[in-house]
Amino acid sequence: MTLPKTRTEEISPLVSARLSPKELEKVGELVDSGLYMNISDFVREAVREKLSSIKMIVLKEIDKRTAKKEIIKYLEKRKGEDVYPDEIMEELGIDIKNVFEVIEELRKEGRIEE
Repeated sequence: MTLPKTRTEEISPLVSARLSPKELEKVGELVDSGLYMNISDFVREAVREKLSSIKMIVLKEIDKRTAKKEIIKYLEKRKGEDVYPDEIMEELGIDIKNVFEVIEELRKEGRIEE
């Protein structure tokens, strides 16, 4: 995404957003209470919080055999711990469908328990 050009580096780009009347009223109350200097201050803080809470997951293009090897190695390192499929997906970058298929295979082979 290319940001709009500004006159100086110190000026932030302007972004417009529509809020419902109820949302705007609640933000106004927070500003009036002194928690925020103004509506822009609230919006900047809300954007920072949201961006810090989002974790991007980059999935690798790997075949099922390779996925199985990586998952086995991961499970061995976490032996004795509860491990969930979404954790495997996030940590290894393996598509959740492959994770579930490999886990099912490992269960059938008796290599892991539920």
